[in-house]
Amino acid sequence: MVAIDSDVRALSTFLGVSCGKLTFLGDSKIPVLHVSNGIQLRGLSTISKYLVKLANRQDLLGQSFEEKATVDQWLEYKVTQVDRCGTDKDGHTVLKELNTYLSDRVYFAGHHLTLADLLIYQGLCCIVVDLSFFEKQKYMHVSRWFNQVQHNFDLRPDLQPIIFQKNQLYGTTN
Repeated sequence: MVAIDSDVRALSTFLGVSCGKLTFLGDSKIPVLHVSNGIQLRGLSTISKYLVKLANRQDLLGQSFEEKATVDQWLEYKVTQVDRCGTDKDGHTVLKELNTYLSDRVYFAGHHLTLADLLIYQGLCCIVVDLSFFEKQKYMHVSRWFNQVQHNFDLRPDLQPIIFQKNQLYGTTN
């Protein structure tokens, strides 16, 4: 729950909007945002999209129908895969999948930063911080993307940037 809370708060800070009162549904990890008139928004994707629209940053949701669908797909992946990494093995499985996907892409959806990039970045922070230089090199496409996002967008000013080696240290990583 702490990770989801920090994801929402970091996103609202990045967007320059208040996230208001955030609670969790029972013992679950489902976030609930309490907005005006007693309305409650549930789920990370719903709350994040609400904050993006509140900040008038619809560009983060994708420009075409395909990009919007791709953003939605990756938001679902973040909640169902990234947030459920309970072991190092789970984390490495996610990194391997993302590395393959990012092998010929700069961002997750289209050619610009989207909400999918922002939230997946937030979710991967706790995984990437523990990687050795060898592992960062092994997941070079994720590392390239992560390093770009962390240096070009001030998403987590409370955290020190994660260091990535610019030169190849090891031989073949496959």
